[in-house]
Amino acid sequence: MGVGLAGSHQPHLGESSPETFSQSIDEETVLNCRLSFANLASKYLMLALLIATNAVVAIGQDASAGATASAAGEPKDSTQTAEKPKDKTEWISLNDHWKSCQFGGDGEVTVKDGLIRLQFGQPLTGVRWTGPFDGEEKKAASDTKVPVLPRNNYEVRWECRRDRGIDFVCAVTFPVGKEVASFVMGGWGGGVTGLSSIDGHDASDNETTNFKAYDNEQWYKARVRVEDVQITVWIDGIKMFDLPRKDRKFDIRFEMDPCTPLGIANFECDSQIRNVAIRRLDPSELAKEEADE
Repeated sequence: MGVGLAGSHQPHLGESSPETFSQSIDEETVLNCRLSFANLASKYLMLALLIATNAVVAIGQDASAGATASAAGEPKDSTQTAEKPKDKTEWISLNDHWKSCQFGGDGEVTVKDGLIRLQFGQPLTGVRWTGPFDGEEKKAASDTKVPVLPRNNYEVRWECRRDRGIDFVCAVTFPVGKEVASFVMGGWGGGVTGLSSIDGHDASDNETTNFKAYDNEQWYKARVRVEDVQITVWIDGIKMFDLPRKDRKFDIRFEMDPCTPLGIANFECDSQIRNVAIRRLDPSELAKEEADE
């Protein structure tokens, strides 16, 4: 038998060397870590799948509830339940009783099924309402189908569009008590919006002057409210101005005389006007005059 070196240790059968033992520990640790990470990843994957499944189910339930609510005519949420306050008096449609203004140089005018078409004129084309107003009861008696329109404390509304041209889509002349005024939409080259005339100043040069772009072939909704104390105008639901009437004089440019007291005209363009209507204001709707300071 050979004799080993002094001080040396010879491993017995089945005993690992330190290097082999360390390598075994490292491999086992790595393997355990890999298994732990695999288990953890598997758990997160299952959790993600569960969350996604619940989300899909919730979306499906919301869509089903929304469809049911729509089918039942009910709003999907509380933000859609609010309704615009109803007007306290009925709107009167002014679909007929319109007559060409005869400015001189007028374009073609057609009125059919409530749609008024004003063709390109040199420079003006327009129509005037031929029915009676307050104080003209004798005229009204001759045609009971024609409504008697107010001169004060009322609203008038319409929709208009310009199909060709660059100047005002329309100018609506309306009574202001015993006076008259015109609301111009897109005058003076296509952008000026306001009342003509106030104390002798046109829509281009008074406190109602606004500048608004009007695209061709697009409908615009307008509404004018005439009260004892003020005149208010909206376009597409946006208030353009409130104008106090006290100590103010209202008039129109002389070219618009053929439109009085209620008429519609355009300037060197093709226009369409529809849904013209008017209503008297209920006393409870009227603005109160502020006390003098």
